Amino acid sequence: MSQDPPSDQPCPDTGGLFDPARYQMSDSVGYLMQRAKNMLAHAVEQEVCALDITHAQASCLMMLATGRASTVTDLGRELNTDMGSVTRLLSRMEKRGLIERRRRDADRRVVDLSLTAQGQELVGRLPAIFCKVLAHHFRGFSEDEVQLLRSMLRRVIDNNSG
Repeated sequence: MSQDPPSDQPCPDTGGLFDPARYQMSDSVGYLMQRAKNMLAHAVEQEVCALDITHAQASCLMMLATGRASTVTDLGRELNTDMGSVTRLLSRMEKRGLIERRRRDADRRVVDLSLTAQGQELVGRLPAIFCKVLAHHFRGFSEDEVQLLRSMLRRVIDNNSG
């Protein structure tokens, strides 16, 4: 059984790339990814407010529309948030007439989610908003650079998916 290196030692798998002695928060990959994510989320929030929804609601609508999520549990996992927060978010969306919730007959603990006609109408407008935000934030990037970034982010996700 392998153990993690002591916290004051560089990780051996990275050849000293992540050495605590050289750590600078402003150059930390994690910090930079979080800042970039926050900036993108804020920009989407500004755009979707005209539709009277939030960024989180827009994300939920897209996940439901694309099949990325179909239950409350799926959304919690995808959003990396607690079930209480997801439930409150879904309650607001249901009240607005964007989604419907149905408990499964076979297992009442499972809540299936579906878009209403109004939710589907909003989903049709979201890709243009997301693309507008991405185009602004990635101006000056080549297609190859964006593809490389996608590839690297998928690797980070895959490294932590098992």
